[in-house]
Amino acid sequence: MSLGEQLRQARQKAQLSLRELSARAGISIAKLSKVENGLATLRHPELLTLAEALAVPATALLAPPTLVPGAGARRAVTRADGGRKFEHSHRTYEMLCSELSGQSNLFWRVTVRDKPPGGEDAFVSHPGEEFVYVLKGKVALHTDAYEPLVLAAGDSVLFDAQTRHAYFAVSREAVLLMSNTVGEDGAQVQGEAARAGLRPKRKR
Repeated sequence: MSLGEQLRQARQKAQLSLRELSARAGISIAKLSKVENGLATLRHPELLTLAEALAVPATALLAPPTLVPGAGARRAVTRADGGRKFEHSHRTYEMLCSELSGQSNLFWRVTVRDKPPGGEDAFVSHPGEEFVYVLKGKVALHTDAYEPLVLAAGDSVLFDAQTRHAYFAVSREAVLLMSNTVGEDGAQVQGEAARAGLRPKRKR
């Protein structure tokens, strides 16, 4: 059952109209209508607000995952320095645990050496959300929406990856753990990313 179907079912069970739910949750009728019809989605704060307005747990609005035989036993392992590597704009991307089909998240170990302002291809944008945790050094995250953000080892950030963004090393180099949410076509997106400008790193 989709998020829209879950929301409509919960709203009808609570005997609320779209207008009444909109007033309770502070979310426009148009937005709620689009969500129920599968034309829009909700961010986590909106989901929590709606759950409170409907007096249901937030998990009641989340669609249960489709069960696939053996899916609960799936796993992927990447040994130290064992992932496929690519170079792009003075950054090295190492794919982590990428062999499972239908992934909704991509994971990377990224080494950043680029210094601002970087080359023409330093800035990128793509669907989904991007999460970064700094493992080593300091890195500056530049976006079109905010002033540059300097992150040190132990810091993390999550943002909408459709915003143009780039990473620049503040120290000699920085090492990041990166995760991208891409929906159910993760493998396809991963392959397209590799073909779109990431070239295999030469082994030394």
